[in-house]
Amino acid sequence: MKACSIASCALCLMVSFTIRAQNFDPKNVLPKSLSQYRFGMSLDDFTGKNKTATLLDGKQSFRIEYQEIAPTTDIRKVTYYFDADDNKPLYEMIIEFNSVESLNEHCSKKLGTANAGKQWTRTTKNGHTFKAWRFGTTLVYALGLPDTEWEKDWDN
Repeated sequence: MKACSIASCALCLMVSFTIRAQNFDPKNVLPKSLSQYRFGMSLDDFTGKNKTATLLDGKQSFRIEYQEIAPTTDIRKVTYYFDADDNKPLYEMIIEFNSVESLNEHCSKKLGTANAGKQWTRTTKNGHTFKAWRFGTTLVYALGLPDTEWEKDWDN
């Protein structure tokens, strides 16, 4: 009877995790100050909403980079990567926090425990792979959208 009870609990946990993973929305892990942006939004939509980000003189032909300095007191800067083709979707955000404490607080609140070594990996409801990783005071969010640099590397 005890084994049956343990198996039932395990099954419930697996089902709830699977449902949660299938409903993952990358927008929900962004800091509140960046919630007006969404992965997949076009460069035109982004520049219409963000008047303070500046175009960086990137050396990569496959992406367009914008950077915003100090959007909030907890964030030093954010770098946004857009694909250089088609509607130029936003597929990566590199968020540099002002302190490790701010980064830790954000990760605990929005991401929880890493599920892929020291990284977070999720699959969106559209079947795209979303990853997050950190180093120093920096957090990187990347979504493997079709025809972007991460699509093939992550086997979407």
